[in-house]
Amino acid sequence: MSLPAITWLCYAVPAYLLWPVVFRFRYGRSPLADRFPPRDLYSTVDFLLALCLIGYSAWIVLGPPPAPISTATGLGLFGTGFLLRVWAVISLGPHWRIGQDTHDATTSFVSTGPYRFLDHPINTALILVAIGQSLMTGLDARAMFLLAFSVVYFFAQAGAESRYWAQRRRSRAGRADGP
Repeated sequence: MSLPAITWLCYAVPAYLLWPVVFRFRYGRSPLADRFPPRDLYSTVDFLLALCLIGYSAWIVLGPPPAPISTATGLGLFGTGFLLRVWAVISLGPHWRIGQDTHDATTSFVSTGPYRFLDHPINTALILVAIGQSLMTGLDARAMFLLAFSVVYFFAQAGAESRYWAQRRRSRAGRADGP
């Protein structure tokens, strides 16, 4: 198995498979806010990301060996993205979700950890991981697929999340100003 396949699986398995199970046991509820089939644009983009990640996982494990551009730089960016994601998820604690549930009153806006510096560190982490993977695979089609979707995902979901939290702040402020 190639280094990009190993690094990717070390990122994807804990991030998308292991942590949701740990979250369920630790906080007593599922972190999955999205329903299937997706009912809105946000959930559809999350579902497409899941398909992208599954496709990339199969492609990187089963595909031809890569011809790296820079393994060291790729590992550095990958590691930075990996650590940023871990830091962000730990900072979110019980407020972490996969997807958005507008009726979930148990989540709160988090502004600690990497959220002091970045609005969307988990999405930023995925882009850093994708760039690292790209350098380790030599910018092949697999890497470009993951990188392109990571950037599209960042802009689509970051905008939706920013609007969601802004609306919640406005509605809370409206209740505080009310009679």
